[in-house]
Amino acid sequence: MSTEMPPAYDAQAAEARWYDEWERRGYFGAIAGSERQPYCIVLPPPNVTGALHVGHAFTQLLQDIVVRRARMQGFETLWLPGTDHAGIATQIVVERELADEGLDRKEIGREAFVQRVWDWKERYGGRIVEQMRALGNSCDWSRLRFTMDEGLEHAVRVAFVRMYEAGLIYRGERIINWCPKDGTALSDSEVEHEDVDGELVTFRYRLADGNGSIDVATTRIETMLGDTGVAVHPADARYRSLVGKQVRHPLTGAELPIVADEAVDMTFGRPMTRRTSRSGSGTGSRP
Repeated sequence: MSTEMPPAYDAQAAEARWYDEWERRGYFGAIAGSERQPYCIVLPPPNVTGALHVGHAFTQLLQDIVVRRARMQGFETLWLPGTDHAGIATQIVVERELADEGLDRKEIGREAFVQRVWDWKERYGGRIVEQMRALGNSCDWSRLRFTMDEGLEHAVRVAFVRMYEAGLIYRGERIINWCPKDGTALSDSEVEHEDVDGELVTFRYRLADGNGSIDVATTRIETMLGDTGVAVHPADARYRSLVGKQVRHPLTGAELPIVADEAVDMTFGRPMTRRTSRSGSGTGSRP
């Protein structure tokens, strides 16, 4: 009895069948304590807040190629899978869900809100794992971890403390993106950037001795409240005679020094003011 051959290769049916069979046979698993030389890759954990995109598919494909090659070379190979809690992004999604119900996270309280976040993760977090399986990722799924799993939080704290004590990480003064709604700092990846039209404003600092003035151009006039001095380029003959003198701040009355600094862009056509951080070191300037 003959079986009719399908007119076209059904990739979806074939891949699903064989992937399940590969898992059943344990082809993707790693044996702890094996005498073979270990080879391990940790999958950069995607966020549980949505679906994978082409960037995930591309990077995971390359990892899978490397991992499968290592297996064929005889290494005890582990591709460790995981997913990330994406705290801020997940919070936004759950807050939107609450808003649809006419609720607010502050009204229901911290404990109830955290429980809602966990409920949401249980409902939707598995979608990404299924997508990674559909890609054919040869991960050891028996070791799948979530960044908020018990034990992992402690491991992260231990790692950070050790790196801090070794001087590898430190706290410093930095410009950050602050969310007034969530009351927390955001990374650049969480910020939606938007270009807006601005204006160039020129204002005048009078010399403290009353003999002249110096003009400063800026797109952020409000930052003059933080000015601690005015900088000019040391090679700019227009302002060389002013270096070492003082200007008087028109609002605070403070006397600010005029200094020479090669960071000034002479082609801009104006001197620039220099501001300092609370630590006292120069951290930025503006034209």
